[in-house]
Amino acid sequence: MVNIRTAHSENGEKKMGKYKLDGWVKEKKLAIEVNGCCWHGCIKCYPDDDIKLPTGLTAGQQRQKDQQRLNFIKNLGVNVEVYWECEIRNMVSKDYEMRKMFKNYLDDGPINIRSAFYGGRTGPLKLFHKAEPGQKISYYDVTSLYPFINVSTRYPVGHPEVHVINKDVNWTKPEDNTYNLALLKLFIIPPRNIDIPVLPMKIGEDDDERLLFPLCSTCAKEHPHGDVKENYCCPHTDQQRGWVSTCTSIELNEALKEGYVVTKLFRVLEFKSYDDTLFRPYISEFMAQKIHSSGFDNTIKGDKEKEDKFMKECLEMFGINIEREKMAANKGKRTQAKLCLNNLWGRFSLRNFGLSQCKITDDPNELAKMCDDPSITINSIDELTEDVILINYIKKKDWVEEHDSSNVIISLWTTSAARIHLLHAMQKVVRTPGCQLLYTDTDSLIFSHPDNNCPLELGPHLGQFTDEYPDFDILEYCSGGAKQYGLKLQKKSTPNTEPDYVLKVRGMTLNWDVINNQGLCYENFKKQVFDFTKSDNIPILIKYPNFLRPSIKDGSIITQPLTKIYKPYVGKGIVRPSDFVVLNFGHINNKHPRILL
Repeated sequence: MVNIRTAHSENGEKKMGKYKLDGWVKEKKLAIEVNGCCWHGCIKCYPDDDIKLPTGLTAGQQRQKDQQRLNFIKNLGVNVEVYWECEIRNMVSKDYEMRKMFKNYLDDGPINIRSAFYGGRTGPLKLFHKAEPGQKISYYDVTSLYPFINVSTRYPVGHPEVHVINKDVNWTKPEDNTYNLALLKLFIIPPRNIDIPVLPMKIGEDDDERLLFPLCSTCAKEHPHGDVKENYCCPHTDQQRGWVSTCTSIELNEALKEGYVVTKLFRVLEFKSYDDTLFRPYISEFMAQKIHSSGFDNTIKGDKEKEDKFMKECLEMFGINIEREKMAANKGKRTQAKLCLNNLWGRFSLRNFGLSQCKITDDPNELAKMCDDPSITINSIDELTEDVILINYIKKKDWVEEHDSSNVIISLWTTSAARIHLLHAMQKVVRTPGCQLLYTDTDSLIFSHPDNNCPLELGPHLGQFTDEYPDFDILEYCSGGAKQYGLKLQKKSTPNTEPDYVLKVRGMTLNWDVINNQGLCYENFKKQVFDFTKSDNIPILIKYPNFLRPSIKDGSIITQPLTKIYKPYVGKGIVRPSDFVVLNFGHINNKHPRILL
């Protein structure tokens, strides 16, 4: 076996004079150089010597600099092999075994901060549930989840210290993690059995990426679209179940409490400074505006004692100053305040790569300049008039610069803390006797519980729960996957009347025609779900005769017929058809221990 010394080796990169080698094979006196095309001016990709590279040098200057480096190394009697990025990509595309090796490579390199930026937990834990006598189905929503996280969370600030560890560890409890505020890259093994998985991971390609909370990464990869199996059981070893995770220290500690084990620690970005009130003044200002424009809740409106108590609690808990004379419903002001509350944290992580841009010009020189620009890829050129063209292009990732307000740490810390808040609520539900979790969606839960024993408390303040349907009894719940669910409701004040229905399907407008004429109503939706569990599903075709479609080329908006297909899709677990439960990837029988090492 050939031993190659790299930057990830115990002693780091091999040095020769003032130069560091990408790879060094001592036995063969072989230096290996891996050159990124845009950073070193690949002659195939950038043949023009005058092309400006991201390094600030021209391609010609960079090639001359690299040649001096190679000459110095060769003069020491060392053999040198140079591999270019484009050559490696070409080899990977043609060689299946090489492609497989790259895919399964245990990435112990530098931390990609965006790889720790995950969204909310969304999807069903059960596809159908009917409330039995003495049982209730509730739909609870967290009040202003992200503003609550902004105002109550300790945020890391300043520049982090970078720790290159690359060592085997055995972390089994939060005390083993000595990094209080940090981003960690590590190899994690989930427990064999757990009621609510903690750590997320992404599976799939960029255009079809799923956020999962698995107990086995191999099962998740082997079932890219989920499955329906009555006797599913994970057959994989702990090493096969684990994965390389980049996560926050706060979420890692929650995982360690629940039986996760860290076996390798690769890199750490440790923050020594923090701020407990980073967003508090901003949130307090706009939350006050939102509350003022909402008016007092109907449950306390008119009761001066309750109104005073509410205003006092707002000030004491969150520093929100509420003035009674400003409490007047105003939908416009409320919407504006809500946008300001929910949008700020996301501005720090705006994606500035992979986005197409347009340029309108009548200058032939501008067109020639853009065609020769190595930093962009032109997608299309449309003729708007005889003299004016529209150029659609995309910036290549290596040339993208972060925008002025970019700080992805702020955003990923917000979503991480939000997942923890929802996790604690989920744990309360599943660990209360007689309760069952049915569905989650970032800041909301649908669950069943005994009539007289609800595990979650309601409240009027940030971070507390509100009942989405306080005037209704939920008779049935049904889900066909993430972002698609239906509810059968009975109004409490008129128990003997016809039930009401709620149906939500992402990507589909459920208007009167779709529900009544084309058949996508609750009962047919439920039938689709039942048929899905029997692997006997016939999709429903939905036609929109007047779908608005813009034409950038013509500068117009036209109506066109559009057909969409509805069918259930559960890609985040294995459906057990006998009871409609969605099993976690990595599920085994309860008789197994929590983790096998």
